Amino acid sequence: MSSTAARNRAPATAGNGSDGTQSSIVLGPRDRLVGQLYVEGDVRVAGTVEGGLEVTGSVEIDDGGRVTGPVTAHDRLVVGRAGSLVGDVRVARLVVADGATFSGRVSMGKQVEAPPKPAEPKAVELPAPVAEPVKVEEPVKAETPVAVAEPVKAPQPVKGQPAKPGRFQPKPPDRKGKRR
Repeated sequence: MSSTAARNRAPATAGNGSDGTQSSIVLGPRDRLVGQLYVEGDVRVAGTVEGGLEVTGSVEIDDGGRVTGPVTAHDRLVVGRAGSLVGDVRVARLVVADGATFSGRVSMGKQVEAPPKPAEPKAVELPAPVAEPVKVEEPVKAETPVAVAEPVKAPQPVKGQPAKPGRFQPKPPDRKGKRR
């Protein structure tokens, strides 16, 4: 938008739409919106928007305005030379000025329809759980006999060898090539 057009532009009139006119919302440089905004009318952003915008008219992002989130404008979207937009766009007409920042996907056309909104989950009433009485059983007594192991006896020495404490190995065979 040229500076001449900006000077000759009439200031936005704020209305709430109750008299049948469309609203016009202006977010100034110190304004910040976090969340979703739906407006039947136009929106001008010079502040910060973190979330989605859906308007029935036009959206203008200018004067250092920043929008992070999806934007749906049924008329047009203008990202001015000092504006920044990061998010997917659904719009009838799109204008991105020289020096503007834009990152996202664009869906353009004459008939812009907002993507279908997810259905809100319906509350389902579940029957109240009925507490069943708990039966307490008596502990079971063990009547199994316990086997006792017999003590292990020490090995007996081999016949023909003297008994040496701790040594019960037979004599190794001769290895000098002698056969018995």
